[in-house]
Amino acid sequence: MPKQDILVENGTFNRNHAKVTEHRFIDDDFYDPQDLAQVKYEMLRTVRESERSVEETAGRFGFSRSGFYKTKSAFESEGLSAFVSNKTGPQDAWKLTKEYRRFIDGYLLENPGASSEEIATILKVERGLDISKRTVERYRSRKSGYSQKSR
Repeated sequence: MPKQDILVENGTFNRNHAKVTEHRFIDDDFYDPQDLAQVKYEMLRTVRESERSVEETAGRFGFSRSGFYKTKSAFESEGLSAFVSNKTGPQDAWKLTKEYRRFIDGYLLENPGASSEEIATILKVERGLDISKRTVERYRSRKSGYSQKSR
């Protein structure tokens, strides 16, 4: 697997790698401007060990001054793990609370042939929950390995 794919997969691909103008990232193959963790670490180290200003150094590494301080703060509290992005966005069907999941499960027990679209419509009409049939499909798929895409 190419390194770029690995960086994307683990959340450390630097989408702004073209903004990195620090000489070592241009002149030395060891340094990779696409590796966000390496760029951040080297930025912090450079400010600590050189006499360059935060603003100048951050700019050479493709960051703003405030981006530097945010990175520094995260590193001080979390260490190197702060450089690995966590997935953003919802990790679960957040609209489908436990109450709505129980409703779907009960409805399916009483109506085993019900489509996901039918369930989404009933939830909207009876419960005021506006969700897509795809949300119901994903819930059903996770719950039982059964997909309702064809219905």
